[in-house]
Amino acid sequence: MKNNNTPNKKKKKVGGLLIYIVLLVISGCVGFFGADAIDALLGGNDALLIPYLLLGFAGLILGFVLQIILHEGGHLVFGLMSGYSFLSFNVFGFVWHKGENGRFRMSRHQIAGIGGQCLMVLPPYNDGNFPFILYNLGGVLMNLISAALFGLLMFLLPVTWLRILLAGQVIAGLISAVTNGLPIPGGTVQNDASNILCIRKDATARRAFWVQMSVAAAQGRGLRLKHMPDDWFEPLPEEKLDNPIVGSVAVMNTNRLMDQLDFEGALAEIRKLLAREKGVLGIYRALMTCDGAVCEMVLSEPGELTARLEDAEVSQVLKAMKTSPTVLRTRYAVSLLKDRDTAAAEKHLAAFETAARQYPNPQDIVSERELIFAIQTAALRSTLPAQKEAAL
Repeated sequence: MKNNNTPNKKKKKVGGLLIYIVLLVISGCVGFFGADAIDALLGGNDALLIPYLLLGFAGLILGFVLQIILHEGGHLVFGLMSGYSFLSFNVFGFVWHKGENGRFRMSRHQIAGIGGQCLMVLPPYNDGNFPFILYNLGGVLMNLISAALFGLLMFLLPVTWLRILLAGQVIAGLISAVTNGLPIPGGTVQNDASNILCIRKDATARRAFWVQMSVAAAQGRGLRLKHMPDDWFEPLPEEKLDNPIVGSVAVMNTNRLMDQLDFEGALAEIRKLLAREKGVLGIYRALMTCDGAVCEMVLSEPGELTARLEDAEVSQVLKAMKTSPTVLRTRYAVSLLKDRDTAAAEKHLAAFETAARQYPNPQDIVSERELIFAIQTAALRSTLPAQKEAAL
């Protein structure tokens, strides 16, 4: 199989360059206008320079934290305006979601590459005639609105230290709006502008987005992937898989095959998707590598996908999602089936149990436990020939 573990390197470099240019322009504007502002705030008292700079740095950090919350809040507000209903709100790995009984509860789930995520239940599909632009654009709009309001307060309020803190909110809001509002290619996940462009392309993409959100809603209701409607996971046109929104549904199909314990089918689909140069985002490539490695180890011997777990890009995602049950289950399989290190395997299993207690979707943990049992069965099966030989 062709090794495309680092696809779209050129596109990622272009995306990184665009982000760098945007941040450079914003920083230049801040420096140009900020110098005069600092002089005015100091009022000739240079002793205040260092305290004001430290306060400005603290304001900027606080600004980025608050703007992430406001960004996700924008998705929520404009989603509700579009006829969506609330499903979950994730900020820095803390997830608030609405259960089947209508009560809210909090859990933990960190996703690599993002600081927050607001998931909502979409209206009926209606042949693709459902709103999606305002929901996806809501975070950017909230960043811009909040930046304008904070900027207005900054000029109206006479308190110097408060004006410095508000300036941090303005800068952070503008940076968040620009980096999410411009369709910047590459990266572990797509930004809002890229999502909109992908969804708008054709009916297949709109259907894929609706399925993607509907799967999340069904999981929120406690439904396992293998029990969801078959038509959500029907084979997609090959030429449409270059679209990351469409590709995400193909990835979900591999997750469904894993939930069905169809290791051969899952491995075949994972290999096909990982061989593609387009359409599969970095976070999905890493997690599919995890599933593919488990399939290899359960079916026979560690192979190419197991080796890919050590690749830089995969390792980076797995490190960021080190408390994910999927990642911990994979670490357990590697220790037990590849390294034959039962002590390390037990540590990963204990970490899995800790993560399982905080995970938002209990049915996913049931699926993971079945996969762990399959891993244990494979380990036992591999030891039987050695035991028979020792007995003889």
